[in-house]
Parts: sequence; structure tokens; C-alpha cells
Amino acid sequence: MRHGITVLVALLSILVATVGMGYPTTCGDSTPKIEVRLIPEKSVICPGETLRLRVEIWNVGADDIFIAQKVDATYGNSILRLFLKAGSKLETSRGPIADRIPEPDPDFEKTFATNWLTLNKAHYYGTYVDMDSIEFPDLSKTGHYTVGAEYYSRGISSTPGWNGGYLKQEDIDKLPFKAWKGTIDSNLVTVQVRPRTSKKGK
Repeated sequence: MRHGITVLVALLSILVATVGMGYPTTCGDSTPKIEVRLIPEKSVICPGETLRLRVEIWNVGADDIFIAQKVDATYGNSILRLFLKAGSKLETSRGPIADRIPEPDPDFEKTFATNWLTLNKAHYYGTYVDMDSIEFPDLSKTGHYTVGAEYYSRGISSTPGWNGGYLKQEDIDKLPFKAWKGTIDSNLVTVQVRPRTSKKGK
């Protein structure tokens, strides 16, 4: 997996994450709603340089929700699939990798604490992902590129995932909030790869 993941938020408890504020919500609709934002650390990089992106998953619904704790594809509850586009050419990140055998009787507290977190309304969960020229070879070439992502989450399921992250249905039914599930596209950002400028001595 070529994405370097560095989580920005700290858990205040087993269930709740401390996240940023400032997003408006809509009253009267309890369906979980999120928005995925990409923010490049730099809009211009040199050939072969790693492109670092800040990822923000905003809760734009009316209620607190649960979301998967990781966007790394080695975890079985969500995937952030990045892409790099130049004209009609498209490069995408690799898919999921199985890394655990599902447990026959998952422990509720242990499984929940390592797989999901609470995202309060009008808050976001933040992390960083890296795009390098090994997985995205075009980053070694000069040019203008469009970067985007597709985020998928299966929510909280009673069916074992490829990493064993699931709960018994009787425990899911007792949870105080709904979990977001589905597929959503991020915003698109533009980055430029341009040659390094040499500094000539006088």
C-alpha cells in the first residue's frame, strides 16, 4: 500500500473523535450524509516528488454518525481510491488487500474501538494520504494533473469483512447512531509537476 496514512484527530473516548467544526447542517433528515474533501499540501511539485493530500470526511447531515476509522485499503470497512488524470489517461490506486481472518465471535468493544468512530454533526475526520511516482508514474513527468478520489464504506455490517471488521447484528441494533455507508466522490483538485529551477551563482 503506497498511501502513507497519518491520522490527525485524537479519540476522546472509545467512540468519539475530536474533529474540526464549521459546517452547516440541514434539520429534519436523519439519513447519514458526508462530504469528502481533498486539499493538496502543495499545488506544485517537482518530478518524482511525493504529492501529499489532506483528506477531510465531513458529517454534513443532521445527526451524529459512525464512520470507519481507516481509509487505508488494508482495512475492510472503507476504501479511499485515489486517481490521477491527465487528458484521457487515468491512473488509480490499488485495491484492497486481505490481512485478517474474520473472528467467529467478535468482541463488541474491541472490534468497535479498532474499526469505527463517532463523527459529530458539522465536524470532520482528517487524515493525510500520499501519492508517489511508483504507484502514479505520471508524477515523474511534467504537466498539469487532476486529482480526485472515490470513497467507499460498507458501514457497520454483521457480515465479516476481508479484515474481520464486523459486529453481531444484536450489537448493531443497540448502537445509538447510524453508520454511513455507500460510495461518494471527492472534489477535484489540480496540481502541476514542473522541473526544478536551478540557482546559478553570480
